[in-house]
Order: sequence, then C-alpha cells, then structure tokens
Amino acid sequence: MNDYHCLDIKFKNKNISGEKYHAHLYIKKKQIFIRIFANESSDLDTKFMINPNSLGKFDENFEITKCELEFLTEGSRIYQTRSFENKAGRYFFTIFLTSICIIRPNVHKEDVDCGRAYLNQNGLKIVNHFYSFFTNIRNKNKYEISRMNGMHDFYSLNNIEYRPELDFYSNEQRNSSEFTVKKLPTINFTYKELSYEQIKNHINTICNFLSFCYGVRVEYHKLVYRTPDSIYVFLNNEKLDITYKSEFSTVFRHLKNNYRIEYILKTDWHHKYLAKKSKIDKAIDNYLHSREVENSAKYLLLFNIIEIFSIKITEEKFKLNSLKEQNVKEAYNILEKTLENKEDSILFKKKWDGLIHKIFIKPLDGQLENILKSNNIKCQDFGVSFNELKKVRDKLTHGSVNSIKEEKLKEYIFAIRKICICLILSQLGFGEEIQNGS
Repeated sequence: MNDYHCLDIKFKNKNISGEKYHAHLYIKKKQIFIRIFANESSDLDTKFMINPNSLGKFDENFEITKCELEFLTEGSRIYQTRSFENKAGRYFFTIFLTSICIIRPNVHKEDVDCGRAYLNQNGLKIVNHFYSFFTNIRNKNKYEISRMNGMHDFYSLNNIEYRPELDFYSNEQRNSSEFTVKKLPTINFTYKELSYEQIKNHINTICNFLSFCYGVRVEYHKLVYRTPDSIYVFLNNEKLDITYKSEFSTVFRHLKNNYRIEYILKTDWHHKYLAKKSKIDKAIDNYLHSREVENSAKYLLLFNIIEIFSIKITEEKFKLNSLKEQNVKEAYNILEKTLENKEDSILFKKKWDGLIHKIFIKPLDGQLENILKSNNIKCQDFGVSFNELKKVRDKLTHGSVNSIKEEKLKEYIFAIRKICICLILSQLGFGEEIQNGS
C-alpha cells in the first residue's frame, strides 16, 4: 500500500508553467509535503523558488485538478521548498505545507456532530487540573483516574458545548512485562449547525481564552469532528516543534468570585470576546508575547494593550470655525517662504499635504487614560500614575532605554502587567469583580 496520495497539480502563475503535473501528497506525523514530478531540465524548481510568493499560501500558488483524496488547504502556508531530487529514475521537487484538512466518508454514521481538538504540552498542564491522579487503591488490578469534584460539566460557546478532557493512548503488548499509558490533552466538544471555519474559529477562541487565564500559549495541532456524511481531520504542524514558556501566571487572583477555572468558564465571557474578537485576540497575543521577550519589548507590548482598546473607529477632531481653510493656506505660504532652496517647494508641499490633516486630530493620550477610567482601573491602585507609564513608553519608543534603571523598569512592568490583565478581564465582562491592585 502506498504511503502517499496521487494528485494532478497546476501553477496559478503561468510564468512558471502552464502545464499540468503529477504529484504525490505525503501526510506524516510531523510533516506534510507534496512531491511534484517534472523533467530536471525544465528548471521548474528554480522558477518556482524565485517567485516572490513561493513561501506564501498554497492556494495562491497551486490549483488541484485531480486527486484521489478529498482535502482542504485553506490557510495552509508553504514554509519550505526542496530542489529537484531523483528516486527510482524520476525527478521531483518538494514543497512543505503547514496544515491540511483531510475529509473522509463517515461510513458508519458514528459520533455525528462531535469532535476533539488535541492540544500542545501547555494544554496538558491545564487539562491535568481537571483530573485527580491515577490510582489503584480500590482494586489493585484496576488503575483509575477521575475528574475533580465540580469539573465534570460541559461549558458553552454559542453553538458549541465543550470541556477540557484527557484522551489516552497505550502501547500494551501481550508478551511484554510493562506498558505505558500516554495522556493526550484535548477539548472534547459537540456542536450544532457550524461550518468547518466556524468550528476552527471557536476552538481557537477557547484556546486563546485558556491561554490568557494561565499565561501560557495553548494551541491545537489536530482537530477531528464528524458530520452525518464526513469525518474532518485537520492537522496543523506549523508550531509543532516550538517550545513556549510553560510557567503558569494565572489571572484568577484578580477576581473576587470567578477565581477558579471551572467558575470562569461558566460565565458568558465568550459573548464579550466574540463582540471584540480582533482586539481581544491582539491584546491576549501581546500579553503572552510580553512573557517571552526582554524587558523593553515587554513593556511596549503591554502598553500597546491599552492602545488597542483605546482605538476608535472614527477619529476625534478639534472643533474648528470657518477660518480654517484661510488660516491653513496662510500658514503654508508663510512657512514656504522660509525655504532657502526654492526647488524644495514640491517636496515641502507633499510633506505639508500629508501632515496638515493630522494636526486637527485630538491626541490619543487622553483616550488612553480614559479607557482605563471607563473600565474603573486606577493606576494609583497599582503604585504608579498614568503619566509615569506614558513617559516610560515615550523613552523606550525614542531609544532612551539607558535613562531608565533596570530595576525601576521591572517595577513599571510589574504594575502595567497587572493593569493590562485587569483591562482585558474588564473587556471580557468581569469589570464588576476586579480587585484593583491585587
């Protein structure tokens, strides 16, 4: 039996080639790649590699014209290419993909509208909190593991019911004196009337929220779910070998009531999250990224969280009277007369046109402080003033890093991290129970 799937493939960029090529798709445990067969003399590998988009999205580069396997490559990126090789007298070059979704028939109509997302190592640390230890206290011949008290429930996110859950894999062999059981961290879920993209987006949202709650990146590398007709298996190898920071830094201590994971998951956090998804996604990513970089970058990432929630759809401008156009024109004429080299007038006019409208936009700093006040967050409760935080941001932005002592910068980071955690919690609907300064 072959370990690959046959397909015919065409380049969307006709400057590379307008022909159709036979290819083999390989789906391995840690690699997804396609071997494209062609004559070595065609220089097809070189033509593709020098294409500016060669490491872009797969769907932007290729069209599948025929395949014995049904699959989706939406969002899949080409992260590596390999030049022509020769095996068994056939030449091919190889492209490596970040992800793929295989679709197989659900022959037995089993587990319809059910699925599992398999998590990374950080996910295992979190899912373990929902369980006790393996024991054989009641029966020496029977090892058991059970969920912790109060952690049996499924939680809701729109049309998905889910809970963190362990799956198990064993390598028991009849003639061996020992075997091991491997715990696999998952999100077990059921769903109603959701598309492939909607399911992926909802699981991403759950993973992001768990990541924020524990301060570590939780991601899934495999997603399996079933419809009445099909079984979808999504594989994502893009970050499979990345080792993230794994030391927990939970947000629960900042809350008065929902101070445990099983409490916070029962709230309607997801309604607030989905209403501001792009902003909260970015804020959480900044928060997690700040735990992975040096102190100057750490501070700027955290300060940017305040900026993210302060950005308005419409800019706020100063109120101006009817003399605006006249005064702007006079100001331009006065400044232009100060140019010593009159040949610079054209460049000066372009610069003027690009800047003049920005003069009438109110500065963002007032909005930054207002977003904290509107979320009932007082910087003084965290031992700093907003002006101090802004001055630190300005110094770091303009390269004056050495003007701030390292120990003092750490104090500011400690304060702004707490402020940002409280701001994100407030945006998720927990504003009434935040413990300022905690």
